[in-house]
Amino acid sequence: MIKVKEYTEEDEFQQRLLELEKQLHQTKQELDRTHQQNKELESILLKTSSTKKSKIITIRGATKIDFVNINDIIYCMADEAYTHLQLTNEKTIIAAKPLSTFEQLLDVQPFFRVSKSCLINTDYIVTFYKDRNQILLQGDVLIDVARRRRIDFLKMFDR
Repeated sequence: MIKVKEYTEEDEFQQRLLELEKQLHQTKQELDRTHQQNKELESILLKTSSTKKSKIITIRGATKIDFVNINDIIYCMADEAYTHLQLTNEKTIIAAKPLSTFEQLLDVQPFFRVSKSCLINTDYIVTFYKDRNQILLQGDVLIDVARRRRIDFLKMFDR
C-alpha cells in the first residue's frame, strides 16, 4: 500500500518560511561582503586622493601665470573681485579671483578664514592677541579676527 503524504497549508507555509530564511541569510552575507569591499575601496580612495593633492597652485594673470607653492602663502586678502596673496619672499600676487575660490582650493591645507576678507596660513601665526582679537603673522602683519570666527579659530588649537 502506498501512503501519500498530504501537504497541508501549514507544511507549505513552513517550507516557504525556510526558503525565505535561507534567502535572507544569503542576502545578509552578500551585503556584508559588499560593505567590506566598499570600506576597502574608500580607504584606497582616501590614500590616493591625499597623495594627488598638488602643493603648487597656478594663478593666472593678464600677462603671466604664476606657480605658487601653497606653503609659501602667508595669507590671502580680499579686495572686491580680486585677491592679494602675500608670500614668504615678501612678494604679493594679485589674482582676479574672489577669496572664496582660494578658500575652496586650500581647504585641506592649514588655512583658516578669519574674516570675510582674509584667509590665513596657520603655520605662520606668531601670536594671537585675545584682548584685541588680532593675529600677528610672520613679517609683522596684524590681521583682525571676526567675532563670529573667533570661537572656531580657538577650537582649531584645542585639538
